[in-house]
Amino acid sequence: MVISGIGLSTPEEPKDVKNFIKSVRAGLGESPNMDYDSLAVWSFNRLPKYLWKLWGDELIKRGITWQKFLRILKLHTIDIVEWALRDSLSWEELVKRIEKSIDSYSRSGNR
Repeated sequence: MVISGIGLSTPEEPKDVKNFIKSVRAGLGESPNMDYDSLAVWSFNRLPKYLWKLWGDELIKRGITWQKFLRILKLHTIDIVEWALRDSLSWEELVKRIEKSIDSYSRSGNR
């Protein structure tokens, strides 16, 4: 399936990445803590690496470097928390939201 706008395919949901994020979060304790949620999501950049491996070549063609890609994903930290830790956001919706930001930054020249 190709995402509208920029021609990226919707990758298969990385259940191993999701499970890793849940495992890291569990290791940080059970108390509700937004900082711990964010730390778990960004541990070892597992999700960004997964997406970059699949999309990187196309993103580079659009002027989006690895560093800029990380900044775009940072805007979606809460979405990633909702997908990975709360199971309240589908993978498809998460990818759609990320794609919308990528498309916006690609077209607006904010490179």
